[in-house]
Amino acid sequence: MLSVMLASLVIGFSGAVAPGPMTAYVIGAAHERPLPAAALLVLGHGILEALVVAAIAFGVQTVPFLEGIALAGSAVLVFFGIQQFRSTGEVGGSLPLGHRPFVFGVTATLSNPYWWIWWLTFGAGFLALNPEPIPFYVGHIGADLVWYIALSLIVARSAGFLGVHYAKVVKASGIAMMLFGLYYALSIFWA
Repeated sequence: MLSVMLASLVIGFSGAVAPGPMTAYVIGAAHERPLPAAALLVLGHGILEALVVAAIAFGVQTVPFLEGIALAGSAVLVFFGIQQFRSTGEVGGSLPLGHRPFVFGVTATLSNPYWWIWWLTFGAGFLALNPEPIPFYVGHIGADLVWYIALSLIVARSAGFLGVHYAKVVKASGIAMMLFGLYYALSIFWA
């Protein structure tokens, strides 16, 4: 049980630290309330991961409307990226998405084709070989929590240090979010 949890934690870090839309969101939004923002972001992401782990544990083999779900999520990512890019002119570069990290965690997860591929291949395979879904989930989501909370605290502390240049960082992360959404949408059609 402990070995599955530790293996899942290490594997989870490999995905959590990879740059993606959730990283871009943390850079742009977590400077105001870093701990709640990161926790709610991971909660949105984590609920979907809990559903996938449960589905794998109970033998679900297919996901209906997979392309449609991912395409809708990609559109939301582009919208959030535009909102983040446009928000930097406001006082302190405040992001209007700052109060919606849960929603963003859900949409960033659903729109990411690599998330689906990871769970339909490695995640399902790992759980088939190590049928301990609860320790696996605890380790996996633990990696996300540790990484995104640490990243949000770093962002919160460095926002003041960067001063006026932080708006440029927020704009860049908004552009990155838009590009991830467009890339994910295109990869759905080319898959």
